[in-house]
Amino acid sequence: MKNTLMRSSLWHALPLLAGLLVGPATGWAQGPSTTVQGSGELPVALIQAWQKTGLPLSSLSVWVQDVNEPRPLLSVAADQSRRMASVMKLITTGMALRTLGPAHTWTTPVALGGTIDRQGVLHGPLFIRASGDPSMDATRLREALQAWREAGLQEIRGDLVVDKSLWRLPPHDPGAFDGEPLKAYNAGPDPWLIAHGAITLRWRIDGGAPGQPLVTASPGLHSLVLDNQVQLAPQGPCGDWRAGIAQTVITTPEGVRTWRLQGRYPVACGTQHWPLRWPAQDALEHSARVWAATWASLGGAMTGVVREGPWPAQATPWASWSSPPLAEVVRDINKFSNNVMARHLFLTLGQPPKSNLATDADATTTSLPDALIQARTVVTGHVQAATRQADGSRPCEVEGALLMDNGSGLSRTEGASARCMGRWVQVMWQDPFMPEWLASLPVAGLDGTARRMTAATGRAHLKTGSLDDVVSVAGIVQGWSGRRYAMVAVVNDPQAERARGALQALLQWVTEDTP
Repeated sequence: MKNTLMRSSLWHALPLLAGLLVGPATGWAQGPSTTVQGSGELPVALIQAWQKTGLPLSSLSVWVQDVNEPRPLLSVAADQSRRMASVMKLITTGMALRTLGPAHTWTTPVALGGTIDRQGVLHGPLFIRASGDPSMDATRLREALQAWREAGLQEIRGDLVVDKSLWRLPPHDPGAFDGEPLKAYNAGPDPWLIAHGAITLRWRIDGGAPGQPLVTASPGLHSLVLDNQVQLAPQGPCGDWRAGIAQTVITTPEGVRTWRLQGRYPVACGTQHWPLRWPAQDALEHSARVWAATWASLGGAMTGVVREGPWPAQATPWASWSSPPLAEVVRDINKFSNNVMARHLFLTLGQPPKSNLATDADATTTSLPDALIQARTVVTGHVQAATRQADGSRPCEVEGALLMDNGSGLSRTEGASARCMGRWVQVMWQDPFMPEWLASLPVAGLDGTARRMTAATGRAHLKTGSLDDVVSVAGIVQGWSGRRYAMVAVVNDPQAERARGALQALLQWVTEDTP
């Protein structure tokens, strides 16, 4: 079928391959022994590319299959359990499109706990029922609050009460994954999450005090003082400039937080952006500070505090805001590999159908028992059922073939086999909502996290994954013949980063399929 593969590789590498396969597999979970199946051999070109990595072949799994063919073109250790990092987002986003539909939105209702007088003063609390909206950023929040102002609300003489009972989640430790609690990707899910639980520091070499860079924070946070003590370094390269900045957060008894920055900022860095997880004392703090700062910036006033509490029984929504459609949300998740958005979507998939109808005054707000466990069960069951094949094979039901944790891939336990993931890619290719799913994936060599995959520029929609010991890629590749292939490749090894060149070679190999 693939004449050019015969031409380019000669398919005669059995002795060398056998030598590479000596020894036990070093994957994160023990599965079948490492084998080369399907095609029978690795092409010479790929073996040569892999030799350059210096890694054992036992750390590699590959699955390549024409989307219109029943058997794989290339299968290497395809049943081995592997951590796949952000490639797991293909499952979360694909299932969301299949079950919720691309037009799905999250609606967050607002109810009055009193009356608004002619001066625009609300005498009583304001209630928000959190919907788990993964997309509420500072811009959309500002638009929603501006609508409140236009509806006549000027001042809240009471508290802002947020009902977060949608999910019951275990406590989130932002440093548990890698000991980097301030990394933006370590923000945890929360039913009322604004701006992804993060804050971005913007650095400029001009506009600051003499000898200092100008540092600004976005979004604005209520009662935050940015104490910039960083000095400009006129000499030296930019390099890893973040390593030269020390951060200290000091909180007063009144709740004012001072964020002290110390160190040196190289002039060679010019303008830089540094996204960070806000070191919140609890899950509500970051969103509360963003909300309060935004409300004040629009001229709104409030005498009370932002606190957690129940949605009033039989309350009638006074206002609401809705997320963009799911098709846009999954695009943000996959193009930019947003972990906390993926985790929100994952938890949404575990909800009973009516629990997300936040505009329904009769809908229950009772916490789901173990929302994360529920999501794992629902997603796993859906994927296993969807990937069953007509010949009776069940590639995602073999032990260890599919292990869901939080749906983002930012996990030490979440993963899949290459065969299971490859079969899921095929399922999505055949799905009615395939165009929305495919459009959400980064385009090789052009955008998103696949920008560096230049071996197939403009010819592949790919989701990439990367952790300290994981490098992975999966998606749809179009060969020069016009054929399309489901491709999955993943490396699990402490030195996995060294395999990037080999994955580029594999990608090029897949595209070169013309006679």
